[in-house]
Amino acid sequence: MTEITTQNQAGLLTPLALWVRGRLRELSTRVHAAGDERARQYGWEVVESTGRFGFGARTYRDPRFEDRRRQPLHAAAQAAARDHFEASGESGAGR
Repeated sequence: MTEITTQNQAGLLTPLALWVRGRLRELSTRVHAAGDERARQYGWEVVESTGRFGFGARTYRDPRFEDRRRQPLHAAAQAAARDHFEASGESGAGR
């Protein structure tokens, strides 16, 4: 008798869980629709993920900032070379 009860409960919970998950996804899509559209108009990347309590979350990323991540590394390398040059006492006249 326990097996039948367990199977019936599991059989009801799976479709119910899928239905709830689908409604949460639909609600999340509606809530984020304006922000998603605006981000796409500006050429941003929209990444959907799972947020708290099963609601969908969004991450918006402007691809132009990819170049900015590399700039500090390049600037730091230039500063290190300049500092090394100044510390060595060499003049730039021979260059």
